[in-house]
Amino acid sequence: MKMPKLSLTIISVAFACCPIAWAEEECDKASSNSDYPTSARVDYVIGCMASNGQTHEMMQKCSCSIDLIAKAIPYDEYVHISTLLSLQQMTAAGRNAVYKSSTWSQKAIAKLRDVQADSTLRCF
Repeated sequence: MKMPKLSLTIISVAFACCPIAWAEEECDKASSNSDYPTSARVDYVIGCMASNGQTHEMMQKCSCSIDLIAKAIPYDEYVHISTLLSLQQMTAAGRNAVYKSSTWSQKAIAKLRDVQADSTLRCF
C-alpha cells in the first residue's frame, strides 16, 4: 500500500527537532518545557532558512536553534525582544529613537544574541 505524501511530511517534521545525536536530548527537553506557539517557531525557522539555505538539513538545524532559544528565554520576553529589533530597524525619528539608544533595549537584544550564538554552537 502506498503511503500518502502528507503522512510522510508529517513524519519527517515530527523527527526534525535536532540533526545531531548529542543535541537531541537537549532539544527534546527544550520542546517540552516551552510555551512558544508553533507559529512563532515556524516564523523563526523560515527566517533562519532564508539566511542560511533552504535545505532539509538547515531546517533541522534552525529547528534545534529555536528549541534552545525557547528553553532559555520565555515567550513573552522573546516577543518583547523581537519587537525591539523591529523598532530598531526603522529610521530613528520620533518615538522609536529611544529603542535604538537605550541601555535596557540594547541589553535585551544582547541577551537574545547570546542565546542565538550558543544555539549556533550547539546546533550548527
